[in-house]
Amino acid sequence: MKNRILPVILLCLTTVGAFAQHVLKGRVTDQVTQAPIFGAQITLKSDRTKGTITNDAGEFTLQAPAGAVTLIVHSLGYKDAEVPVGNQTFLTISLEEDNAKGLDEIVVVGAVVKRENLTGAVSSINSARISQTPTNSINQALQGKVAGAYVVSNAQPGSDASIKIRGNNSIQFGTNPIFVVDGVIIDGGFNTLNPDDIASVDVLKDAASTAIYGSRGANGVVVVTTKKGKNGVGKVSYNAWFGVQQFSKRAATMGGKDLFNLRVDAYANAWQEKNPQGNRDQYIADSLVSDRSIAFGKYELDAYRAGKSYDWLDAVTRKGFQQNHTLNFSGGTEKGSYFVSFNYTDQKGLVQNSNYRRLSGRANIEQYIKPWLKIGTNTTFSNTKEKYVDGSVFSVAAGANPLLKIDTTGYYLKYADIQNQDAYNPLRSLWITGDNFSNRLLSSNYININPIKDLNIRSTVSFDITSQQTFWYTPMTTGQDKRNSNHGKASQKKTLYNNLQWDNTITYSKTFGDHYVSLLGGTSIQLNKYDYNQVDAFGFPNDDFGYKFLGGAYSKDKTTLSSDFVTTTLASFLGRADYNYKDKYFATATIRYDGSSKFGANNKWGAFPSLALAYDMTRETFWNVKAINRLKWRVGFGIAGNQNIPNYAFASLYRPNYTNNSVTYVSDGRLGNPFLHWERQKQLNVGVDLSLLDSRLTLTADYFNIDNDNLLMVRTLPTTTGFTNTVSNVGALNNKGIELTLGAALIRKKDFQWNANFMLSSDKNKITRLYGSTKAIYNKGGYTGVEIQRTGNLFLGESLNSVYSLKFDKIAQQSDMERIKNIDFAGRTVHPGDIIPVDKDGNGVINDDDRYVVGNLTPKFYGGFGTDLTYKGIGLNLFFNYSYGLKRLSGFYEGLMSSTGLSAAHQDLNRRWTPQNTDTNVPRALYGVPRYSYGDTDLGLQDASFLRLSTFTVSYTLPRQVSQSLRLDNTRFYMTGTNQLLFTKDKGYDPETGDGYPNAKMITLGLNVTF
Repeated sequence: MKNRILPVILLCLTTVGAFAQHVLKGRVTDQVTQAPIFGAQITLKSDRTKGTITNDAGEFTLQAPAGAVTLIVHSLGYKDAEVPVGNQTFLTISLEEDNAKGLDEIVVVGAVVKRENLTGAVSSINSARISQTPTNSINQALQGKVAGAYVVSNAQPGSDASIKIRGNNSIQFGTNPIFVVDGVIIDGGFNTLNPDDIASVDVLKDAASTAIYGSRGANGVVVVTTKKGKNGVGKVSYNAWFGVQQFSKRAATMGGKDLFNLRVDAYANAWQEKNPQGNRDQYIADSLVSDRSIAFGKYELDAYRAGKSYDWLDAVTRKGFQQNHTLNFSGGTEKGSYFVSFNYTDQKGLVQNSNYRRLSGRANIEQYIKPWLKIGTNTTFSNTKEKYVDGSVFSVAAGANPLLKIDTTGYYLKYADIQNQDAYNPLRSLWITGDNFSNRLLSSNYININPIKDLNIRSTVSFDITSQQTFWYTPMTTGQDKRNSNHGKASQKKTLYNNLQWDNTITYSKTFGDHYVSLLGGTSIQLNKYDYNQVDAFGFPNDDFGYKFLGGAYSKDKTTLSSDFVTTTLASFLGRADYNYKDKYFATATIRYDGSSKFGANNKWGAFPSLALAYDMTRETFWNVKAINRLKWRVGFGIAGNQNIPNYAFASLYRPNYTNNSVTYVSDGRLGNPFLHWERQKQLNVGVDLSLLDSRLTLTADYFNIDNDNLLMVRTLPTTTGFTNTVSNVGALNNKGIELTLGAALIRKKDFQWNANFMLSSDKNKITRLYGSTKAIYNKGGYTGVEIQRTGNLFLGESLNSVYSLKFDKIAQQSDMERIKNIDFAGRTVHPGDIIPVDKDGNGVINDDDRYVVGNLTPKFYGGFGTDLTYKGIGLNLFFNYSYGLKRLSGFYEGLMSSTGLSAAHQDLNRRWTPQNTDTNVPRALYGVPRYSYGDTDLGLQDASFLRLSTFTVSYTLPRQVSQSLRLDNTRFYMTGTNQLLFTKDKGYDPETGDGYPNAKMITLGLNVTF
């Protein structure tokens, strides 16, 4: 019997030993502060389903099998750690802070997604790259740094740069992306946000990544994540910079002497048209340059003879000055964190009296109430004050007569003795008062519940409230007032934007062996309200009170009142499923069902699904290419919608009007279209992520193809309908392109690092269908209202941004006269020295049938490149942005080149055609005779390709021991130059910003201190 029992006992002991487990205990802390880390995830590397989290003291207990065991430790904001257990029973684990963690994880509607698990097209930059450009604008900080994002800066104080993602995907409506700031969707007012508060910016570009935002994300989504406090000792940071601005380029306009000679030449040529055998020199001496001149005023002759030339633009502009100060406090414990910041920015514009000032504050707070319950808020408040300048000041000064003395004597400027009532004296225009005051509260507040393991319930209430007041006063001493006989005009406009957003999501995430699944379901409700009221009052006893005393206006019959109240809503249901097998195969399926109040009752709802797949080949067991540590293929297809159309476009709107003791209802001109429905984009994206040599070389490449159907646009209606226009679903548009991002860590050493990066983007759109059999829709306007414009026309098979014009053939020579003598130039003179356009159809008549598509306002490709070098505490950063292959219309340059000396003229006219200078493309000067000008052909079309040194920064960081001796953690000094170099053939002010308000260059001195 004993012999039988013994083997049984031995077998039991062996079995127990085989399945024996031992208890592991440990503590997780911050590597620097040694503070405990709450909520860190501890899992077995061999079985990721088995794990636990740390408690308030950073401690954990875990059942582990006997033998060799390795733990994976993960905590948001820290680098993951692999810890071999060995024979230890108590582990002390220190985690290293990961300052780039914001680039590894992004938040999308209630879920945190690791970047390596993303299947869509996403580009990101962190706070370090944002801070390379001292600016008050988020968009400006993105310029050239994100593939697929085309950013155009704006130098006016308080103005924000514009941004487009992947070019044009709609004809008229909804061409800009939305911004999502800590979960709050905003459509504008980005200049009220402080770039110093931003931790990272993620640009979502394809339907797979934007589908969770439904119709709002049709043109891309810019996800802005602001900074959070971190576990450990509290920190205080101060960032300040001061900058001096000036225009990056001045137009090459003629001075007084050259303009005088141009006018003489233009008058003399016109006289010779009528008197071909006359004595030109005698005519000039007797009729043009003598005291009896028919071409010049006495003041002009005096200025010319005295050798004087006046610069009116210099009289209304100045050097700009900017300063920015940010003070923030941050910290946290195992149960919560805080980040509080205060900002003051001030910008004195380049045009006198133009200013922008912003005061803002932010509070980002998170707190665990219970281990399963967390609440938080991300709230910012801003107060801005802008001083506007009348819009005519810059343009009138830029086009002023250099022979006219600068003073405030006249209400209007003049050439010769002819006053131009459209050219208000810019010095007097500076007396116009324009003030704008704005308060904005932007807040996202959430409660997060984990009732059971792997289940996350989140409810977020957000609001964006902006109250804005705009005031203008035009005094009696200005040309604007004199022309309209207003005797003073005061305007007050008060506007309120009130946007409410409520998001609710439930997320279940679970790892089953090698399989990871995450399921998300949710709802979203958005309520957007806009209302305004405005009063315009006329006739004041004097200008003493400006806009502040409307009751003093005595022209009561001229007083105008206006107001409006608009409410729109969007309701959404959304779902998302993520699957991951061994970090090798990835799949994401998303659907969003949106209902918009902008459509009629039968077309309010639209469904927008997407599917994306990814495959990381380097995770395969057969992969043995050591030089390639990542090769991830991505493909995604989805449908996005667009509902950005005028409010109530589905209905015909009427307003009551009281006249002659009766009430009539007057249409606003738009015919309602109850059949309006969603514009739908079918988006395909194929991409690859490649990392070489231990991630020292990285490449991200994407190809996209977007087919947009049922395009929303305004159609002009014949007057016989009783309406002027209607909004319709018209035609289809294709947009496709490529994006490329390269990164290189060229040198990685303790004291010396050298990094480089390069971005390239290209997109091309084509109209594939218009309504019915229509092949062209012309944009008509001009003086008569029926002239075909050069832009805004829609042609089947052509780009949305085409330029439609006559094509320049040559400057006529005497030898051309026989060839062109029978051509009908529609009443225009074409003699030697004049422009000859191409007769496209060869029928001997120059008309609209001879127009060509002569260019495209979209660049062939654009992007940026830069480099960072750091040697010990010395840093150098250079960043260039570029654009190639786009054309630009410059009405400013065309106007200068069409001058006869009775308006401002470009120095290029010094190369004009004369009998002695026939080898030129610049036509002769000719006064009062109709002929083809620069604006009639493509001769004035600008090559707007450019290369710009966007920023260069030289910095010095004090050695750590020196900073610590000053009781500081970090001290950095820097100098930055912005827009210091520009290489372009463009003849206007700037190939990017155009001619309305030139770009600016700035030198900045800055300081960063942390303690």
